[in-house]
Amino acid sequence: MKELTQQLRTLLKVAEHQSFAAAARELDIASSTATRHVNQLERHLGEPLLVRTTRHVRLSPAGEHALVRFRAILAEVEHLTRDLDTLGERVAGPLRVSVPWRYSRLYLAPMVSEFMQLYPEVALEIISSDDMVDLVKNDFDVAIRIGHLDDSSLIARRITDQRFMLAAAPSYLEARPPISEPNDLDQHRLLTFSYSASNHYWRLTQGGVLHRISARSGALRTNNADILTQAALDGAGVVVQPLWAIRHELAMGHLVPVLEDYHVTSTDFDTGIHVVFARENQSNPRVRAWVDFLMARRERLSC
Repeated sequence: MKELTQQLRTLLKVAEHQSFAAAARELDIASSTATRHVNQLERHLGEPLLVRTTRHVRLSPAGEHALVRFRAILAEVEHLTRDLDTLGERVAGPLRVSVPWRYSRLYLAPMVSEFMQLYPEVALEIISSDDMVDLVKNDFDVAIRIGHLDDSSLIARRITDQRFMLAAAPSYLEARPPISEPNDLDQHRLLTFSYSASNHYWRLTQGGVLHRISARSGALRTNNADILTQAALDGAGVVVQPLWAIRHELAMGHLVPVLEDYHVTSTDFDTGIHVVFARENQSNPRVRAWVDFLMARRERLSC
């Protein structure tokens, strides 16, 4: 495109001045370069665009016929070039985001309109799902990931750490044996998250001592965090959930902590919350705007 622009600009200047030398001086190029530009354009079109004599240069019939269209083409190309030059500076266009279902409802939803007001030219699409989607394959620009990051090709920015908690409904605990140490859980109904094999054990740590509680044969296994929480609220058993996911239920007394003095996780991998995106998107202004927006509001997105 750059070469075509140079050729058209040179031809128009030669036609205006009826001189290669004068056109070259205005364009600040060598006369031989001006001649080469016009020759290349003529060879590409297969028609002579100029009539050359020893005294002057003028447009050929083909050149006169094409002149108006050449001016329009050059104007359009230059306009497109300016648009492309400024595209990297504008935050505009589509942005497709994947977010875990409950996290999107509790934490992201309250600030979506704020992002839209800041970037009115962005067409934002948010897909809420607990699936660990492939960003490239599923055409996502960016995602919020909770827990395990198994794709090293992605760039990850850590939003916050998670604190997990064992909890159950008061009605459940009143009808069951007391829970004063991890081994007491063997006598209880466990409600477990089944996203991966790593969740077959709950890990409770205190004073450097690790207790592994088998959750493989729990009373309920599901990959839906809302189902787990609702089952716990209904008195079906003991659940491990991120504090952010059950903060309201704890505050209302609908769930109560169990073994609160222990550090609890349901996995053996990093349990942080990250915003992730493909490396080829790191210069995308929409992705940068979304990531910077979230990182600037980490306190509101934290547990």
